[in-house]
Amino acid sequence: MANEHTEQKQSRFNQRVCPISALVQNDQTRRKFLTGLGTAGAAGLAGCASSPGEGSSSSGGGSNNSNGSDSSGNSSSVSGSNDAKTLRMNSVQRFGTIDPAKGTDYTQTLALLNMYDPLVFPNSDGELEPHLASEWTVSDDNLTYTFTIRKGATFHSGESVTAEDVKFTLDRFMDINKGFASLLSNILSKESVTVSDERTVEFTLDQVHSPFLATLVLLFIVDKKTILDNKKDGDYQDRGDYGQSYLNNNDAGSGPYTLDSFERQSSISFAKYDDYWDGWDKNAYEGVEVNIITEDSTVRSLMKNGELDMTSQYQSTETFQALEKMEGVRVETIPTVTLFYMKMNTQKSPTDDPAVRKAISHGFNYETVRSEISPGSKQAIGPLAPSFNAHKSNIKQPTYDPKRARQILSDAGYQEGDLKISQAYIQSNNMEEKVGLLFQENMNEIGIDVELNPQTWGTITELATSVKKTPHVNQVFYGPVYPSPDTVFYNQYHSEAASSWISMSHLENDKVDSMIEEARQTVDADARAEIYGKLQNKLVELAPDIFGFVQAKKHGFAKSVQGYTYRPSQSYDYWFHNYHHQ
Repeated sequence: MANEHTEQKQSRFNQRVCPISALVQNDQTRRKFLTGLGTAGAAGLAGCASSPGEGSSSSGGGSNNSNGSDSSGNSSSVSGSNDAKTLRMNSVQRFGTIDPAKGTDYTQTLALLNMYDPLVFPNSDGELEPHLASEWTVSDDNLTYTFTIRKGATFHSGESVTAEDVKFTLDRFMDINKGFASLLSNILSKESVTVSDERTVEFTLDQVHSPFLATLVLLFIVDKKTILDNKKDGDYQDRGDYGQSYLNNNDAGSGPYTLDSFERQSSISFAKYDDYWDGWDKNAYEGVEVNIITEDSTVRSLMKNGELDMTSQYQSTETFQALEKMEGVRVETIPTVTLFYMKMNTQKSPTDDPAVRKAISHGFNYETVRSEISPGSKQAIGPLAPSFNAHKSNIKQPTYDPKRARQILSDAGYQEGDLKISQAYIQSNNMEEKVGLLFQENMNEIGIDVELNPQTWGTITELATSVKKTPHVNQVFYGPVYPSPDTVFYNQYHSEAASSWISMSHLENDKVDSMIEEARQTVDADARAEIYGKLQNKLVELAPDIFGFVQAKKHGFAKSVQGYTYRPSQSYDYWFHNYHHQ
């Protein structure tokens, strides 16, 4: 066996607690993270170094904010008193599904990772640690991964977690074929996952796939017995509907929290699972409430009155400035690997013309966004965040140059008034509205008319599934959904990636596809980094997106809230098992 990992996790509460302020000021921590993400191969990732840490992560998931069916921001939805045993947080985006075979965005992953466990878990450096799997090995040919299920892990039903549950989870994930199933469907068949004994399960890949282990942070293990006991008639023979109806409003996981209540349009709450295999800190939260509150004024009022303990990251700049002045409240700025993109529909006229996309890229004022709309963020250089070791720093990132933009359009035969495009962003999102207005003004300077098209997040995700309906330009925040550069390239730019808000540029390019696939099959980290470098240059040349900025996100916390730990994988910084009060 090429790799073997046997490390057990113990007393991780204290190990994972990290002062965010230190992170903000410590580039060395970021640099360490690069190494973990950029150079680890299939074998390297398997040889996880379980150094606990701190960190920061970001994640893609959604983008800023609200959903049309969210709450009105009425403070009555938040409990007025708190004995410090319940963590109260707001979100500006609803929890569409809590089925682990279907969730994709950041709120859904937030719910799933607290109710379920994956086999492996990312630390703050982007390295993978044992989790529900206490150890694993990888064969010399990098095709077979053998996992040992942790002793003593139980589902919320009281049933022990077994290797058979892992296989059932994989079967369900691939049969339902939604969510992130496409990440595994081309490299693994259900038949190639075998159960050796109660605690041993083996995955044999069809081909070498360097990000395989990293993608497993998205495979949340379900309780086979609970699902089959609650199945309804469906399309999956003796497995009925695979419990899809049941999991709309219930959980079947082994995670640190159980589902307590779920009002899809307004709130979700969790209760501590006392028998969690990883134990509990004495000051851990007994429960967590997440209420959908989109109005900044309501968030400020609740924080001021001590009725909210943690804000979403998507509050306005003005709100964070107000929170910084409040007694008993602190605001933390967290560097991330999430980028703000403006995705251009490459299959729809006129943004199907590379010259138009390049002109738009040079017509946009990046500096104004970073200095006035999203202060604290850093300039993006191409599609990959600089914190990745595979990032290519000498890429010719487009700069604001209206004269050049007009010349590109003129050379391509366009005259003023010829081009009209639509730009979508999330309604009620103050930051995105400002970016939209700036974009409209910038494009007007180069002779392009822009129709602003604010929509709910739900509508945008629906539009994204259709090339025809996807607007010309779309504002999206996206960061790694699993800790690997592959998540940036495949999910956004491979022509076979699912049509979703992540891939709203709808790029179809054989050269890009082949480079992504070559990187996936390359075990050597240096060789893979070289491929990624060429890929970044190719994407800048094609200009499917405006690469806006690297996000530095903020959260407001009541001073009693401790334990926030950033990890470079979608929503893994909201693993409430880390949080505690003091």
